[in-house]
Amino acid sequence: MSKFKLDISHGIILCKAKISHRNQSIFLKLAIDTGASKTIIPPESSLSIGINPVHSKETTEITTGSGTVICPIVTIPKFSCLGITVKKLDVVCHNLPPESPVEGLLGLNFLKVAKIIFDFPNNSIEVIK
Repeated sequence: MSKFKLDISHGIILCKAKISHRNQSIFLKLAIDTGASKTIIPPESSLSIGINPVHSKETTEITTGSGTVICPIVTIPKFSCLGITVKKLDVVCHNLPPESPVEGLLGLNFLKVAKIIFDFPNNSIEVIK
């Protein structure tokens, strides 16, 4: 079991994720979003580890504040967050608005791999693999 501090002072639940491919890794600031079926990262993040979303063979339609957009889906070879590492995680490549406090969203396709308990009275997140 891993335990993390839960801070909702920003009105969202923040977390750090690490994406990796070969010898390249970067960290992303994400919001945990149980309403998102898939994890979303910026296309530039995928590019920075050597995965070009332009070459994606799969796309998905997402609804944003400004309408519906079609976005590429790429497979991230190693995606780590909340003490969990998932190999070959499919993520949607899309830029959130510039005023967003996060770079992307941690969706259900990642969250469902473990038991995650949000303990608001004790300000903690417990992750049981």
